[in-house]
Parts: sequence; structure tokens; C-alpha cells
Amino acid sequence: MWAAVVLSKSGLAGMLSGFLEGIGVPWPGAVVLAAAGTGAGALAAAVLLGTLFALTYTAGSAAQYLIGRYCRDLLDRLLSPKTRDKLDRVIEKYGQAAVLWTRPFAIGNYVSLPAGIMRMPPGKFLVYTFLGIWPWAVGMTAAGSWISAQFQAVAAGLPLLAALLAGVGAIAGVWKLWQSRHASSSFSD
Repeated sequence: MWAAVVLSKSGLAGMLSGFLEGIGVPWPGAVVLAAAGTGAGALAAAVLLGTLFALTYTAGSAAQYLIGRYCRDLLDRLLSPKTRDKLDRVIEKYGQAAVLWTRPFAIGNYVSLPAGIMRMPPGKFLVYTFLGIWPWAVGMTAAGSWISAQFQAVAAGLPLLAALLAGVGAIAGVWKLWQSRHASSSFSD
């Protein structure tokens, strides 16, 4: 069962999405996770999909971290001064904990670079990254699973609703026919 979830379209899309967001590619991860959750079915599968996203996000973030750690001069040329200043201010103001709490926000996708530049211990960086993104990823996937369950509950009730509406329509039609015949017969008397 777990292997089927991992190798499903939802699992592969979630992992690709996590990696792309982790390396800093602007990507609609929340949408992908919610969509993946719709195919998860059980909550355990949704948690697994969120965890896969978090793991691949952490791997992608490690690539950014390594670039920050070993390519400071290259970064100075590639990032705009405004972006560099914003990232530096976040790390300066909040320290290494910023790697943990910024992950669910847009800036969290780019905090890996300054963490590498400031030579945050790699193990701590990986743990903070995973713990920072995991609740968000599982929450988004579980939300998709919940939304899907609600739609399925509504869809399961649609045949009954259709039968009720058909019955009401039939009764209304018979009533209308009876009224028109009754009205015609009262004019003929």
C-alpha cells in the first residue's frame, strides 16, 4: 500500500513539487499538495504524501544551503541587492530559528542560502528545514483529502437526491394533470 502511494501520480507530483520548491523554483506547492491529497483517500496516505513532500523539499533546500555555503561570491552576483538584504535581515534578526519558522512562507524557500552563508551546522539545518515544512505539507495534503471526502459524500447522495427530485416532479406532474382535468370537467358541467 505504501509503495503504491509513493509511486502514484500524487506521490510523484508531491515529491517533484517539494524538490522544486526546496531549490527555490516558484511553484504552487500548496495547490499540488491539496490535489495530491484528493487522491490519497485515507488520512495515513495523506500524511505519507505530505512527508514525501517535506523530505524532497529538505533535499532541495540542502542544494541551496550548499550553494550558500560554498559559493558566496556567485550569490552576490546572482541575487538582487534587495533580495540579499531581505534574507540577511531575516537571519540576522531571528537567527538560525528562521530556517524553522519561515518554511511555510514564501521567504522560507530562500532562507537556505543565507543559512549556508552563515555556516549553520548542516544537521541542524536539515532538521529545522524538515520540521519547519512538515506540518504545512501534511496540513495541505490532509486538507485536500478532507475536501475530497466531502465531495464524495455529496456525490454519494446525488442518486438519492435525483430520485427524490424525480419523485417530486412526478407527483407535481400528476397533480397538475389532475387539476387540469378537474378544472376541464367543472367547465363542462
